[in-house]
Amino acid sequence: MSTTSRLRTAIGAGALAILGLILVSAAPVHALTSAEDSRTTFEAIVSFDVKAEVQANTDMVITETIVYDPGTDEVHHGILRDIPTEDALDDGNIRLYDVEILSVTLDGGSVDVSETDFGYAKSLMIGDPNIAIQGLHTFVISYRVGGALDVISAESITDTTPASVEAGDIELYWDFIGDQWSFPIYQGKAMVTGPTPALAALCFYGPAGSTKQCQVEQGADSATVLSADLSGGGGLTGVIGWSPDGFTQLPKPNIIPDPIVEQVSRLKSAFPFLLLIALAALAAPIATAILRRRANSGVVLAATPVRYSPPDGLRPAQVQAGVDGTVNSRGYTATLLDLAARGHLTITEQDGGFFGAKRLNIGWTGTGKDTLADWESELTGAILKGGTAATIGSYDPVLAATTNALTSRLSAEAKAAGLYNPDGDRPDRAYLLLSILGGVLAVVGFFVSLALGDSALMFMVLFAMTGIALVVGGLIGRAITPRRQTKASAEFLGQVAGFKRLLNSSSAEARRDFAEKIGLTSEAIFATFFPYAVVLELENTWVGTFPDITPEQLRPYGLYATSVVGLSGWSQTMASTFASSTTAPSTPTTSSGDSGFGGGGSSGGGGGGGGGDSF
Repeated sequence: MSTTSRLRTAIGAGALAILGLILVSAAPVHALTSAEDSRTTFEAIVSFDVKAEVQANTDMVITETIVYDPGTDEVHHGILRDIPTEDALDDGNIRLYDVEILSVTLDGGSVDVSETDFGYAKSLMIGDPNIAIQGLHTFVISYRVGGALDVISAESITDTTPASVEAGDIELYWDFIGDQWSFPIYQGKAMVTGPTPALAALCFYGPAGSTKQCQVEQGADSATVLSADLSGGGGLTGVIGWSPDGFTQLPKPNIIPDPIVEQVSRLKSAFPFLLLIALAALAAPIATAILRRRANSGVVLAATPVRYSPPDGLRPAQVQAGVDGTVNSRGYTATLLDLAARGHLTITEQDGGFFGAKRLNIGWTGTGKDTLADWESELTGAILKGGTAATIGSYDPVLAATTNALTSRLSAEAKAAGLYNPDGDRPDRAYLLLSILGGVLAVVGFFVSLALGDSALMFMVLFAMTGIALVVGGLIGRAITPRRQTKASAEFLGQVAGFKRLLNSSSAEARRDFAEKIGLTSEAIFATFFPYAVVLELENTWVGTFPDITPEQLRPYGLYATSVVGLSGWSQTMASTFASSTTAPSTPTTSSGDSGFGGGGSSGGGGGGGGGDSF
């Protein structure tokens, strides 16, 4: 049996095993004991005996006698048996077998049987989910197989073919015991009879592809007996030949083209066309975004000169709200640095040690140089909670609730003032919807192909390629489309751009020019604008512009740092620390048709086989 058939059969076994587990878990359990106790703690098949009767009309009746030991480690209720009804041949075709279940018994009596036809295999769930089995039990399964025999062709005769076999004879190449069982089989035997005594027989055992030969004997009533010790794993395959004289008709194997192979062939031919469609789906949104970039941007930002103060005297968090439409931990970190520079707070980083998280010690001075805004008072109140000192770094629900409320307020104020255009992302929405449509297209194609089967391979590839192309093209189109600006928001962003030019200048000449214009000392300039550099993500450049400032010079501005150069990394650590204070910790979760004679033969190389499991 081919790898494809083994995979499909294993999937069928898994589906039945899951069904069995569902039934078992939902039902009360009684015990069916045996006269002979279990021989091991783990489950196994003590013996697997097959009787195959090849009839004159080329049908075959197979009776499997399986002595099953459920072991003592776990509770089991029965077995699952998967009987393949198709086999993928080496030439890319599919051989179909007509399988009809005739009877199933347990210990010589009737038993509950659930039969499922997966198309590629018939799967039997044998046993009562309400009744556990203990000790050794015998399952007998009888079924008819049509289409299993072949006429030996002249081309398949080789030097390894037995001398008694010639072209025109009838051959059975069959996996009497499959290698897809999930527990060991100790002993396997197959007794095969035909309309006439067999001309020759070969037996192979072990894992798929094994050429180890097993014992062949001639039994009573012209039966051919194949037997092997299977405790090392694998199955048992037999190749038996008969003269055509005893048959009333010649075999007519049911061989059809593999739908997947046909689909792959058509797919290869159509792939350039499918690729062209996918490239068009990828390029269309990108080209549209490029062509409409200027129209989508709304009011274009004019070039602005360097600004020596923040736009409209806004605080760092307000600047962030105007630029991004929201305030994050970096914006609140910049607010604390701004309050320290204005004399209201002191900030000291507390090292958490090698493994511990860093924390911030916040102190209230009571000697600030100006009056706090309402939202600044609410923020400091949430941190200090009526005291004069506090440490932040672990989750604080009061601080989290306060920052959430302040974020909403500052964002609303930025939108009301026209600093942030709430409809600025409107040009992006078409590209976002296109990406979502592409994802839906790919998913729909997958599920439709599951419903239609192998014949829908090209359909699935078309939908998948086009869908993925739309997702990627839509995301790129969205990324390169600028936010649409109004006159007010464009003017504000222009002011921010001018201020960023100042903060992003690293030359000493520019710093001296700045100091002369506003009449402040270097440390005052640094401390006053460092919060804005943080919120605009320019702290590295700003720190590098002041290489001669010492930590002692910054202490009057509330910053107790050990190194000025390290302040750029310190500010990033502060943002992470503040985020830890306002983010609730996550709750941990607890955990699931080749000739057997001519080709030399091998274990698992014929039809039939399959395997099973238990439930």
